[in-house]
Amino acid sequence: MANESGDVVLVTGGSGFIGQHIIRLLFENKSELNIREIRSVDLKTYKNTIDDEQRYLRTFVGDLCEPESVVDAFKGADSVFHCAGMMSLQFPPNYGKLNRNNIEGTQSVVDLCVKHNVKHLVYTSCGSVCFVPFKGTHTAVIINQTETKAPTPVYKDQDHMEFDRQFILRGYSSSKLRAEQIVLAAHGRALSNGNGTLVTTAIRPPLTYGEGDNFFVTDMLKYLSSHSFVYPRIAGVGGKQQLCYAGNVAWGHICAYKSLKSAPRAIGGLPVFITDETSIADTSRFLQKIGASSEKFKVRQSSWYIPRAIFQFFAMLLELLIIVLEPVKKITMKYSLRALCAYASSMIFFNRLRAAIHIDYVPLIEEQTAIKKSVQWYIKWYEQNIPQRNGGGAKRKNH
Repeated sequence: MANESGDVVLVTGGSGFIGQHIIRLLFENKSELNIREIRSVDLKTYKNTIDDEQRYLRTFVGDLCEPESVVDAFKGADSVFHCAGMMSLQFPPNYGKLNRNNIEGTQSVVDLCVKHNVKHLVYTSCGSVCFVPFKGTHTAVIINQTETKAPTPVYKDQDHMEFDRQFILRGYSSSKLRAEQIVLAAHGRALSNGNGTLVTTAIRPPLTYGEGDNFFVTDMLKYLSSHSFVYPRIAGVGGKQQLCYAGNVAWGHICAYKSLKSAPRAIGGLPVFITDETSIADTSRFLQKIGASSEKFKVRQSSWYIPRAIFQFFAMLLELLIIVLEPVKKITMKYSLRALCAYASSMIFFNRLRAAIHIDYVPLIEEQTAIKKSVQWYIKWYEQNIPQRNGGGAKRKNH
């Protein structure tokens, strides 16, 4: 029997990667969290793609930038997890779409929360809001830094292009940081009924993997499957980057939600890094670990590497050419080559002390289990989406 006195919780972007993991944990902990109703709002009807469980929830379809289309989702809600947004490293960046989806959409969510007296708002930000060039280089260096120490620019109504130039991942990072600042600035804003204020926080996960991933490992598998599963080293010897399992990122959101309810002063108006015990290594090593647990794709590094400065130079020339041709030919690249090189050569791992102390966060799922669950899902995805040739990648050309 439903608990009529419990909370009504809404997840924006409920059909997305992190949104689905949050919904799964909300269902698994529904009684403990005293939740009466779980809702999802997205551009499409909620569909579970991360496992085989049947979950029944109220689902709304609408555009956050058109508040009248989603107002029913917010009416009567007590708490909101705002996961909806646009993930894109396209070059040239589509600033119009990023601004609309990440910034305007977030402002709309905040306004709807205030108008409909939502008490708690947890925003899904990202670790890349801290990815700024280290001492004028094209790499980021974030070594065991907390939220107060990590280099994070502040947007003060300056030209958005000028602001964007402060990041190594152009377009996306600046839009997410501006959205994050909107959410955190709304902390303490009076609700429309005069009964209390909105309490907010922002979760900053690093690059995330796991079931439902449609950007990171899946895109790498698309590329690698047509290149004999050889990972090209385009950033010299490379750096090291922190990764996190989606289930633990979602658990960080749940812990933040509980903290906002029980001790709002602890993280209210503040960002929180969420990490787990996934080994810190360069991206190619992580993909090799994923591949080692599967017979479908065995990934290996190229025997050669391109010095970072040389790759950056030629990538810059290519991007300049695209800038010249784009207005006429409408040429774009799904990824900025300079951004990929900059990320691959960066040193990135965060200190989650704030999460441990103030929201009582401990990773829910250990690395071995996270890898196993992820690999099972990636194999299924691979079989459904990648044309199978010569045993689906089990055989490779020699290099």
